[in-house]
Amino acid sequence: MNRQAIVGLFTIFGLAALFGFALVLANVGTGGRYSTAVHFKSAAGLHKGALVYESGVIVGIVDQTKLLPEDFTVDVILAINNAVDIPRNSRFLIAAPLTGDTTLEIVPPPPSAAPAGPLGASAPPQAIALLPREVLPLEQQPEGTNPATIGDLLEEGQGEVHRLDRMLAQVEESEPRLLNSLQMALNNANALTGGGSQRLFHLVDRLDALTASLQVAMDAGSKNLVDMTAQLDSTVRTNRGNVDTMLSSLSKSSVALNETVDQVRDLATNPQLHQNLLDVTKGLAQTATTIGAITQDLRTVTGNPQTQAQLRDTIANTDAATPAPFAPTPSAVSPAAGTSPKPASAKVSRDMDGLAGVARHLIAIQIRLSELDSARPGSAGQPLLQTPSRGPQSDVGATLLPSGTTSLFAGANDIGTPQNSWSAGLMQTIAPHLRIGGGVLYSNLGAVAQYQPGALGLETRVYDPQFPTVDAYANLKVGGGLGLFGGERDLTHTGRRTVFGLQLQF
Repeated sequence: MNRQAIVGLFTIFGLAALFGFALVLANVGTGGRYSTAVHFKSAAGLHKGALVYESGVIVGIVDQTKLLPEDFTVDVILAINNAVDIPRNSRFLIAAPLTGDTTLEIVPPPPSAAPAGPLGASAPPQAIALLPREVLPLEQQPEGTNPATIGDLLEEGQGEVHRLDRMLAQVEESEPRLLNSLQMALNNANALTGGGSQRLFHLVDRLDALTASLQVAMDAGSKNLVDMTAQLDSTVRTNRGNVDTMLSSLSKSSVALNETVDQVRDLATNPQLHQNLLDVTKGLAQTATTIGAITQDLRTVTGNPQTQAQLRDTIANTDAATPAPFAPTPSAVSPAAGTSPKPASAKVSRDMDGLAGVARHLIAIQIRLSELDSARPGSAGQPLLQTPSRGPQSDVGATLLPSGTTSLFAGANDIGTPQNSWSAGLMQTIAPHLRIGGGVLYSNLGAVAQYQPGALGLETRVYDPQFPTVDAYANLKVGGGLGLFGGERDLTHTGRRTVFGLQLQF
Protein backbone atom coordinates (compact mmCIF):
# COMPACT_ATOMS: atom_id res chain seq x y z
CA MET A 1 0.00 0.00 0.00
CA ASN A 2 1.44 3.28 -0.99
CA ARG A 3 1.63 6.37 1.06
CA GLN A 4 -1.29 8.16 -0.68
CA ALA A 5 -3.70 5.29 0.00
CA ILE A 6 -2.80 5.31 3.68
CA VAL A 7 -3.39 9.06 3.90
CA GLY A 8 -6.81 8.74 2.17
CA LEU A 9 -7.90 5.89 4.39
CA PHE A 10 -6.85 7.77 7.47
CA THR A 11 -8.81 10.81 6.28
CA ILE A 12 -11.98 8.74 5.78
CA PHE A 13 -11.69 7.20 9.27
CA GLY A 14 -11.16 10.67 10.74
CA LEU A 15 -14.26 12.06 9.06
CA ALA A 16 -16.34 9.10 10.25
CA ALA A 17 -15.05 9.54 13.77
CA LEU A 18 -15.82 13.26 13.59
CA PHE A 19 -19.39 12.53 12.36
CA GLY A 20 -19.95 10.01 15.15
CA PHE A 21 -18.62 12.46 17.71
CA ALA A 22 -20.96 15.16 16.42
CA LEU A 23 -23.90 12.73 16.54
CA VAL A 24 -23.04 11.80 20.13
CA LEU A 25 -22.78 15.47 21.04
CA ALA A 26 -26.19 16.12 19.46
CA ASN A 27 -27.82 13.29 21.41
CA VAL A 28 -26.13 14.45 24.62
CA GLY A 29 -27.23 18.05 24.00
CA THR A 30 -30.88 17.07 23.61
CA GLY A 31 -30.75 14.56 26.43
CA GLY A 32 -33.04 12.06 24.69
CA ARG A 33 -35.91 14.29 23.51
CA TYR A 34 -38.79 14.12 21.06
CA SER A 35 -40.09 16.90 18.86
CA THR A 36 -43.54 18.47 18.83
CA ALA A 37 -44.91 21.70 17.38
CA VAL A 38 -47.12 24.59 18.58
CA HIS A 39 -48.66 27.20 16.29
CA PHE A 40 -48.38 30.90 17.32
CA LYS A 41 -49.53 34.08 15.65
CA SER A 42 -46.22 35.65 16.67
CA ALA A 43 -43.07 34.25 18.25
CA ALA A 44 -42.91 37.33 20.53
CA GLY A 45 -39.21 37.00 21.52
CA LEU A 46 -38.87 33.22 21.40
CA HIS A 47 -35.59 31.94 19.99
CA LYS A 48 -33.82 28.64 19.55
CA GLY A 49 -32.69 27.27 22.89
CA ALA A 50 -35.34 29.09 24.98
CA LEU A 51 -36.44 27.04 27.96
CA VAL A 52 -39.81 25.26 28.02
CA TYR A 53 -41.62 24.93 31.36
CA GLU A 54 -44.53 22.63 32.28
CA SER A 55 -46.19 23.44 35.57
CA GLY A 56 -43.04 25.41 36.51
CA VAL A 57 -40.62 22.56 35.73
CA ILE A 58 -38.10 22.67 32.81
CA VAL A 59 -39.15 19.93 30.39
CA GLY A 60 -37.36 20.96 27.18
CA ILE A 61 -36.14 23.74 24.91
CA VAL A 62 -37.25 25.56 21.79
CA ASP A 63 -35.59 23.72 18.91
CA GLN A 64 -36.70 25.84 15.99
CA THR A 65 -39.00 28.71 14.95
CA LYS A 66 -40.41 28.76 11.41
CA LEU A 67 -42.17 31.70 9.75
CA LEU A 68 -45.00 30.38 7.59
CA PRO A 69 -45.25 32.30 4.27
CA GLU A 70 -48.98 31.62 3.82
CA ASP A 71 -50.28 33.78 6.71
CA PHE A 72 -47.02 34.96 8.33
CA THR A 73 -47.65 33.00 11.50
CA VAL A 74 -44.94 31.08 13.40
CA ASP A 75 -44.56 27.33 13.82
CA VAL A 76 -42.48 26.67 16.99
CA ILE A 77 -40.76 23.25 17.17
CA LEU A 78 -40.15 22.07 20.75
CA ALA A 79 -37.72 19.46 21.97
CA ILE A 80 -39.34 17.78 24.97
CA ASN A 81 -37.70 15.27 27.30
CA ASN A 82 -38.71 11.70 26.60
CA ALA A 83 -39.84 11.25 30.22
CA VAL A 84 -42.39 14.06 29.95
CA ASP A 85 -45.87 13.93 28.39
CA ILE A 86 -47.90 16.98 27.37
CA PRO A 87 -51.70 16.89 27.80
CA ARG A 88 -53.62 17.60 24.65
CA ASN A 89 -55.76 20.40 26.16
CA SER A 90 -52.83 22.27 27.70
CA ARG A 91 -52.36 26.00 27.19
CA PHE A 92 -49.12 27.24 25.63
CA LEU A 93 -48.15 30.73 26.85
CA ILE A 94 -45.14 32.89 25.91
CA ALA A 95 -43.74 34.48 29.07
CA ALA A 96 -41.83 37.66 28.26
CA PRO A 97 -40.59 39.22 31.53
CA LEU A 98 -39.26 42.75 31.66
CA THR A 99 -35.82 41.35 32.50
CA GLY A 100 -34.44 37.97 31.56
CA ASP A 101 -34.96 35.60 28.66
CA THR A 102 -38.33 34.77 27.08
CA THR A 103 -39.64 31.30 27.91
CA LEU A 104 -42.55 29.05 26.88
CA GLU A 105 -45.00 27.99 29.60
CA ILE A 106 -47.13 24.84 29.28
CA VAL A 107 -50.17 24.96 31.58
CA PRO A 108 -51.91 21.55 31.83
CA PRO A 109 -55.74 21.54 32.25
CA PRO A 110 -57.03 21.22 35.84
CA PRO A 111 -57.76 17.64 36.89
CA SER A 112 -61.42 16.66 36.56
CA ALA A 113 -63.34 15.28 39.54
CA ALA A 114 -63.11 11.50 39.79
CA PRO A 115 -66.47 9.71 39.40
CA ALA A 116 -67.99 8.17 42.51
CA GLY A 117 -67.02 4.51 42.84
CA PRO A 118 -68.64 1.70 44.80
CA LEU A 119 -68.83 1.99 48.57
CA GLY A 120 -65.44 1.22 50.13
CA ALA A 121 -63.61 1.27 46.75
CA SER A 122 -61.63 4.08 45.08
CA ALA A 123 -62.55 5.01 41.53
CA PRO A 124 -59.83 4.51 38.89
CA PRO A 125 -58.30 7.70 37.48
CA GLN A 126 -59.64 8.90 34.17
CA ALA A 127 -57.40 8.73 31.12
CA ILE A 128 -56.00 12.10 29.92
CA ALA A 129 -55.59 12.78 26.21
CA LEU A 130 -51.88 13.41 25.44
CA LEU A 131 -50.25 15.34 22.66
CA PRO A 132 -48.62 12.95 20.14
CA ARG A 133 -44.80 12.80 20.21
CA GLU A 134 -44.41 14.09 16.69
CA VAL A 135 -44.80 17.22 14.69
CA LEU A 136 -48.47 17.28 13.68
CA PRO A 137 -49.82 18.96 10.55
CA LEU A 138 -50.47 22.66 10.93
CA GLU A 139 -54.26 22.33 11.22
CA GLN A 140 -53.87 19.75 14.06
CA GLN A 141 -51.26 21.63 16.09
CA PRO A 142 -52.33 23.25 19.36
CA GLU A 143 -52.71 27.05 19.31
CA GLY A 144 -50.40 29.07 21.52
CA THR A 145 -51.24 32.30 23.31
CA ASN A 146 -49.14 35.42 22.83
CA PRO A 147 -48.60 37.73 25.78
CA ALA A 148 -50.32 41.06 25.83
CA THR A 149 -47.92 43.71 24.63
CA ILE A 150 -47.71 47.28 25.77
CA GLY A 151 -49.02 48.32 22.36
CA ASP A 152 -52.09 46.10 22.77
CA LEU A 153 -52.70 47.53 26.21
CA LEU A 154 -52.28 51.06 24.91
CA GLU A 155 -54.62 50.39 21.99
CA GLU A 156 -57.27 48.95 24.25
CA GLY A 157 -56.79 51.78 26.70
CA GLN A 158 -57.09 54.25 23.82
CA GLY A 159 -60.52 52.78 22.98
CA GLU A 160 -61.63 53.11 26.59
CA VAL A 161 -60.33 56.70 26.65
CA HIS A 162 -62.43 57.46 23.57
CA ARG A 163 -65.50 55.98 25.26
CA LEU A 164 -64.75 58.04 28.38
CA ASP A 165 -64.44 61.17 26.24
CA ARG A 166 -67.84 60.50 24.65
CA MET A 167 -69.39 59.94 28.06
CA LEU A 168 -67.88 63.17 29.38
CA ALA A 169 -69.15 65.04 26.32
CA GLN A 170 -72.64 63.68 26.85
CA VAL A 171 -72.49 64.59 30.55
CA GLU A 172 -71.27 68.07 29.66
CA GLU A 173 -74.09 68.48 27.14
CA SER A 174 -76.74 67.27 29.61
CA GLU A 175 -75.31 69.15 32.59
CA PRO A 176 -77.34 72.40 32.10
CA ARG A 177 -80.60 70.50 31.77
CA LEU A 178 -79.75 68.37 34.79
CA LEU A 179 -78.87 71.45 36.83
CA ASN A 180 -82.10 73.20 35.75
CA SER A 181 -84.17 70.12 36.62
CA LEU A 182 -82.41 69.83 39.97
CA GLN A 183 -83.01 73.51 40.70
CA MET A 184 -86.70 73.20 39.79
CA ALA A 185 -86.97 70.11 41.97
CA LEU A 186 -85.36 72.00 44.86
CA ASN A 187 -87.73 74.96 44.33
CA ASN A 188 -90.75 72.65 44.21
CA ALA A 189 -89.52 70.85 47.32
CA ASN A 190 -89.14 74.17 49.13
CA ALA A 191 -92.62 75.27 48.01
CA LEU A 192 -94.12 71.93 49.07
CA THR A 193 -92.33 72.13 52.39
CA GLY A 194 -93.61 75.64 53.03
CA GLY A 195 -97.16 74.81 51.96
CA GLY A 196 -97.09 71.55 53.90
CA SER A 197 -95.89 73.35 57.01
CA GLN A 198 -98.71 75.89 56.76
CA ARG A 199 -101.31 73.18 56.14
CA LEU A 200 -99.88 71.15 58.99
CA PHE A 201 -100.09 74.10 61.36
CA HIS A 202 -103.66 74.79 60.19
CA LEU A 203 -104.54 71.12 60.64
CA VAL A 204 -103.01 71.09 64.11
CA ASP A 205 -105.07 74.17 65.04
CA ARG A 206 -108.25 72.53 63.75
CA LEU A 207 -107.42 69.30 65.57
CA ASP A 208 -106.92 71.26 68.78
CA ALA A 209 -110.29 72.99 68.32
CA LEU A 210 -111.96 69.70 67.44
CA THR A 211 -110.38 68.01 70.46
CA ALA A 212 -111.65 70.78 72.71
CA SER A 213 -115.15 70.51 71.23
CA LEU A 214 -115.10 66.74 71.60
CA GLN A 215 -113.95 67.06 75.17
CA VAL A 216 -116.82 69.44 75.95
CA ALA A 217 -119.27 67.13 74.20
CA MET A 218 -117.89 64.10 76.01
CA ASP A 219 -118.16 65.87 79.36
CA ALA A 220 -121.76 66.91 78.65
CA GLY A 221 -122.59 63.46 77.29
CA SER A 222 -121.06 61.75 80.29
CA LYS A 223 -123.02 63.99 82.62
CA ASN A 224 -126.24 63.36 80.66
CA LEU A 225 -125.54 59.64 80.58
CA VAL A 226 -125.02 59.57 84.34
CA ASP A 227 -128.22 61.56 84.90
CA MET A 228 -130.16 59.36 82.44
CA THR A 229 -128.81 56.21 84.06
CA ALA A 230 -129.78 57.45 87.49
CA GLN A 231 -133.25 58.48 86.25
CA LEU A 232 -133.70 55.15 84.48
CA ASP A 233 -132.59 53.27 87.57
CA SER A 234 -135.00 55.26 89.68
CA THR A 235 -137.83 54.68 87.19
CA VAL A 236 -137.13 50.95 87.08
CA ARG A 237 -137.09 50.73 90.85
CA THR A 238 -140.34 52.68 91.08
CA ASN A 239 -142.13 50.73 88.35
CA ARG A 240 -140.50 47.34 88.80
CA GLY A 241 -143.87 45.58 88.77
CA ASN A 242 -144.99 47.34 85.58
CA VAL A 243 -141.67 46.57 83.88
CA ASP A 244 -141.92 42.91 84.81
CA THR A 245 -145.51 42.80 83.54
CA MET A 246 -144.51 44.50 80.27
CA LEU A 247 -141.60 42.12 79.73
CA SER A 248 -143.85 39.16 80.46
CA SER A 249 -146.45 40.51 78.01
CA LEU A 250 -143.77 41.00 75.35
CA SER A 251 -142.55 37.45 75.89
CA LYS A 252 -146.09 36.08 75.59
CA SER A 253 -146.71 38.23 72.51
CA SER A 254 -143.55 36.92 70.84
CA VAL A 255 -144.58 33.33 71.60
CA ALA A 256 -148.08 33.97 70.25
CA LEU A 257 -146.62 35.64 67.17
CA ASN A 258 -144.37 32.65 66.54
CA GLU A 259 -147.34 30.33 66.89
CA THR A 260 -149.36 32.50 64.50
CA VAL A 261 -146.54 32.43 61.95
CA ASP A 262 -146.31 28.66 62.27
CA GLN A 263 -150.07 28.33 61.80
CA VAL A 264 -150.01 30.61 58.75
CA ARG A 265 -147.13 28.58 57.32
CA ASP A 266 -149.06 25.37 57.96
CA LEU A 267 -152.12 26.86 56.26
CA ALA A 268 -150.04 28.00 53.30
CA THR A 269 -148.53 24.53 52.90
CA ASN A 270 -151.68 22.58 53.75
CA PRO A 271 -152.58 20.53 50.64
CA GLN A 272 -156.17 20.10 51.82
CA LEU A 273 -156.67 23.87 52.09
CA HIS A 274 -155.06 24.28 48.68
CA GLN A 275 -157.42 21.67 47.23
CA ASN A 276 -160.41 23.37 48.91
CA LEU A 277 -159.42 26.68 47.38
CA LEU A 278 -159.13 25.05 43.98
CA ASP A 279 -162.56 23.46 44.43
CA VAL A 280 -164.03 26.84 45.45
CA THR A 281 -162.39 28.42 42.41
CA LYS A 282 -163.84 25.76 40.12
CA GLY A 283 -167.27 26.22 41.72
CA LEU A 284 -167.05 29.98 41.26
CA ALA A 285 -166.04 29.47 37.65
CA GLN A 286 -169.00 27.17 37.08
CA THR A 287 -171.30 29.69 38.80
CA ALA A 288 -169.96 32.46 36.60
CA THR A 289 -170.57 30.28 33.54
CA THR A 290 -174.12 29.56 34.66
CA ILE A 291 -174.83 33.25 35.33
CA GLY A 292 -173.39 34.08 31.93
CA ALA A 293 -175.72 31.52 30.33
CA ILE A 294 -178.68 33.02 32.26
CA THR A 295 -177.75 36.47 31.05
CA GLN A 296 -177.52 35.23 27.48
CA ASP A 297 -180.92 33.60 27.86
CA LEU A 298 -182.36 36.86 29.19
CA ARG A 299 -180.94 38.74 26.26
CA THR A 300 -182.27 36.15 23.85
CA VAL A 301 -185.71 36.33 25.43
CA THR A 302 -185.83 40.11 25.49
CA GLY A 303 -184.63 40.28 21.90
CA ASN A 304 -187.36 37.93 20.56
CA PRO A 305 -190.15 39.99 18.80
CA GLN A 306 -192.84 37.53 19.84
CA THR A 307 -191.73 37.69 23.46
CA GLN A 308 -191.68 41.48 23.26
CA ALA A 309 -195.28 41.47 21.88
CA GLN A 310 -196.38 39.14 24.66
CA LEU A 311 -194.71 41.38 27.25
CA ARG A 312 -196.44 44.43 25.76
CA ASP A 313 -199.82 42.68 25.97
CA THR A 314 -199.12 41.53 29.51
CA ILE A 315 -198.12 45.02 30.59
CA ALA A 316 -201.20 46.51 28.84
CA ASN A 317 -203.51 44.00 30.53
CA THR A 318 -201.84 44.68 33.86
CA ASP A 319 -202.30 48.39 33.43
CA ALA A 320 -205.96 47.87 32.44
CA ALA A 321 -206.63 45.58 35.41
CA THR A 322 -204.96 47.86 37.92
CA PRO A 323 -207.44 50.40 39.45
CA ALA A 324 -206.40 53.99 39.47
CA PRO A 325 -205.91 55.38 43.02
CA PHE A 326 -207.44 58.69 42.05
CA ALA A 327 -210.16 59.76 39.65
CA PRO A 328 -208.67 60.33 36.26
CA THR A 329 -208.51 63.84 35.00
CA PRO A 330 -209.45 64.70 31.47
CA SER A 331 -205.83 65.13 30.67
CA ALA A 332 -205.17 61.65 32.02
CA VAL A 333 -208.05 60.07 30.11
CA SER A 334 -207.31 61.64 26.76
CA PRO A 335 -204.29 63.41 25.41
CA ALA A 336 -204.23 67.15 25.25
CA ALA A 337 -205.11 68.94 22.12
CA GLY A 338 -202.29 69.07 19.70
CA THR A 339 -200.46 66.07 21.27
CA SER A 340 -200.40 62.47 20.27
CA PRO A 341 -200.59 59.58 22.74
CA LYS A 342 -197.32 57.73 23.50
CA PRO A 343 -197.22 54.32 21.86
CA ALA A 344 -197.02 51.16 23.92
CA SER A 345 -193.65 50.22 22.35
CA ALA A 346 -191.96 53.08 24.22
CA LYS A 347 -193.08 51.54 27.51
CA VAL A 348 -191.83 48.11 26.43
CA SER A 349 -188.47 49.63 25.49
CA ARG A 350 -188.22 51.20 28.93
CA ASP A 351 -189.02 47.84 30.46
CA MET A 352 -186.31 46.16 28.40
CA ASP A 353 -183.81 48.77 29.54
CA GLY A 354 -184.90 48.11 33.09
CA LEU A 355 -184.29 44.37 32.69
CA ALA A 356 -180.86 45.00 31.13
CA GLY A 357 -180.01 47.29 34.05
CA VAL A 358 -181.07 44.57 36.47
CA ALA A 359 -178.84 42.08 34.62
CA ARG A 360 -175.90 44.50 34.76
CA HIS A 361 -176.42 44.91 38.50
CA LEU A 362 -176.47 41.13 38.90
CA ILE A 363 -173.32 40.23 36.93
CA ALA A 364 -170.54 42.01 35.03
CA ILE A 365 -168.27 40.33 32.50
CA GLN A 366 -164.73 41.68 32.24
CA ILE A 367 -162.14 41.10 29.48
CA ARG A 368 -158.56 42.39 29.77
CA LEU A 369 -155.87 42.43 27.08
CA SER A 370 -152.39 43.36 28.37
CA GLU A 371 -148.87 43.71 27.01
CA LEU A 372 -145.65 43.19 29.05
CA ASP A 373 -142.26 44.72 28.44
CA SER A 374 -139.31 42.42 27.68
CA ALA A 375 -138.02 40.21 30.52
CA ARG A 376 -134.77 41.28 32.13
CA PRO A 377 -132.11 38.58 31.51
CA GLY A 378 -130.68 37.01 34.67
CA SER A 379 -133.15 38.73 37.02
CA ALA A 380 -135.13 36.92 39.68
CA GLY A 381 -138.85 37.64 39.69
CA GLN A 382 -142.31 36.14 40.06
CA PRO A 383 -142.26 32.64 38.50
CA LEU A 384 -145.45 33.45 36.58
CA LEU A 385 -143.57 36.31 34.85
CA GLN A 386 -140.41 34.36 33.96
CA THR A 387 -141.27 34.01 30.30
CA PRO A 388 -139.79 35.75 27.26
CA SER A 389 -143.31 36.27 25.90
CA ARG A 390 -144.52 39.89 25.98
CA GLY A 391 -148.16 39.39 25.08
CA PRO A 392 -150.85 40.01 24.40
CA GLN A 393 -152.13 38.29 27.52
CA SER A 394 -155.87 37.74 27.86
CA ASP A 395 -157.81 37.60 31.15
CA VAL A 396 -161.55 36.84 31.45
CA GLY A 397 -163.52 37.35 34.65
CA ALA A 398 -167.04 37.70 36.05
CA THR A 399 -168.28 39.68 39.06
CA LEU A 400 -171.54 38.92 40.90
CA LEU A 401 -173.35 41.99 42.30
CA PRO A 402 -170.70 44.42 40.97
CA SER A 403 -172.56 47.43 42.37
CA GLY A 404 -173.29 45.89 45.76
CA THR A 405 -171.44 46.44 48.99
CA THR A 406 -170.16 42.85 48.81
CA SER A 407 -169.41 41.21 45.49
CA LEU A 408 -167.93 37.93 44.31
CA PHE A 409 -165.39 37.70 41.48
CA ALA A 410 -163.90 34.77 39.54
CA GLY A 411 -161.90 34.44 36.32
CA ALA A 412 -159.04 32.94 34.33
CA ASN A 413 -155.67 34.62 33.64
CA ASP A 414 -153.17 34.24 30.75
CA ILE A 415 -155.56 32.02 28.80
CA GLY A 416 -153.86 29.73 26.29
CA THR A 417 -150.34 29.95 27.82
CA PRO A 418 -148.38 27.57 30.08
CA GLN A 419 -148.61 30.24 32.84
CA ASN A 420 -152.43 30.23 32.91
CA SER A 421 -153.94 30.60 36.40
CA TRP A 422 -157.25 31.20 38.24
CA SER A 423 -158.52 33.98 40.45
CA ALA A 424 -161.53 34.03 42.78
CA GLY A 425 -162.53 35.91 45.91
CA LEU A 426 -164.71 38.49 47.63
CA MET A 427 -164.66 42.31 47.44
CA GLN A 428 -166.04 44.62 50.16
CA THR A 429 -166.70 48.37 50.03
CA ILE A 430 -165.25 49.87 53.22
CA ALA A 431 -165.36 53.56 52.30
CA PRO A 432 -166.62 55.72 49.44
CA HIS A 433 -164.74 54.74 46.27
CA LEU A 434 -162.54 52.27 48.25
CA ARG A 435 -162.94 48.48 47.99
CA ILE A 436 -160.75 45.73 49.41
CA GLY A 437 -160.95 42.00 49.10
CA GLY A 438 -159.04 38.75 49.00
CA GLY A 439 -159.03 35.15 47.99
CA VAL A 440 -157.10 33.43 45.21
CA LEU A 441 -155.06 35.63 42.85
CA TYR A 442 -153.13 33.95 40.02
CA SER A 443 -153.70 30.55 41.75
CA ASN A 444 -152.10 31.86 44.99
CA LEU A 445 -153.42 33.37 48.20
CA GLY A 446 -153.69 37.12 47.81
CA ALA A 447 -155.45 40.41 48.49
CA VAL A 448 -156.59 43.33 46.33
CA ALA A 449 -157.43 47.00 46.99
CA GLN A 450 -159.19 49.40 44.58
CA TYR A 451 -159.63 53.17 44.82
CA GLN A 452 -161.78 54.72 42.04
CA PRO A 453 -162.98 58.25 42.94
CA GLY A 454 -163.74 59.11 39.31
CA ALA A 455 -162.48 58.34 35.85
CA LEU A 456 -158.92 57.78 37.18
CA GLY A 457 -158.25 55.18 39.88
CA LEU A 458 -155.59 53.01 41.49
CA GLU A 459 -155.40 49.27 42.16
CA THR A 460 -152.93 47.11 44.15
CA ARG A 461 -152.62 43.32 44.27
CA VAL A 462 -150.52 41.29 46.76
CA TYR A 463 -150.23 37.51 46.34
CA ASP A 464 -148.03 34.36 46.60
CA PRO A 465 -146.81 33.91 50.25
CA GLN A 466 -143.78 31.84 49.11
CA PHE A 467 -142.64 34.59 46.73
CA PRO A 468 -144.37 37.79 47.94
CA THR A 469 -145.42 39.76 44.86
CA VAL A 470 -146.89 43.28 44.63
CA ASP A 471 -148.62 44.62 41.49
CA ALA A 472 -149.65 48.26 41.09
CA TYR A 473 -151.98 49.63 38.37
CA ALA A 474 -153.51 52.93 37.33
CA ASN A 475 -157.00 52.62 35.74
CA LEU A 476 -158.66 55.14 33.40
CA LYS A 477 -162.36 54.82 32.48
CA VAL A 478 -162.92 55.96 28.90
CA GLY A 479 -166.66 55.27 28.64
CA GLY A 480 -169.09 52.63 27.46
CA GLY A 481 -167.48 50.01 29.71
CA LEU A 482 -164.04 50.58 28.04
CA GLY A 483 -161.03 51.41 30.18
CA LEU A 484 -157.24 51.69 29.97
CA PHE A 485 -154.71 50.51 32.58
CA GLY A 486 -150.96 50.47 33.11
CA GLY A 487 -148.49 49.75 35.90
CA GLU A 488 -145.83 47.43 37.24
CA ARG A 489 -146.02 43.71 38.06
CA ASP A 490 -143.78 42.26 40.78
CA LEU A 491 -142.90 45.78 41.87
CA THR A 492 -140.49 44.89 44.71
CA HIS A 493 -138.10 42.61 42.75
CA THR A 494 -135.51 43.14 40.06
CA GLY A 495 -137.55 40.98 37.69
CA ARG A 496 -140.50 43.41 37.68
CA ARG A 497 -142.18 44.01 34.34
CA THR A 498 -144.15 46.99 33.08
CA VAL A 499 -147.69 46.19 31.87
CA PHE A 500 -150.31 48.16 29.96
CA GLY A 501 -153.51 47.35 28.11
CA LEU A 502 -157.24 47.84 27.82
CA GLN A 503 -160.25 46.49 29.72
CA LEU A 504 -163.83 45.95 28.49
CA GLN A 505 -166.68 45.45 30.98
CA PHE A 506 -170.29 44.72 30.03
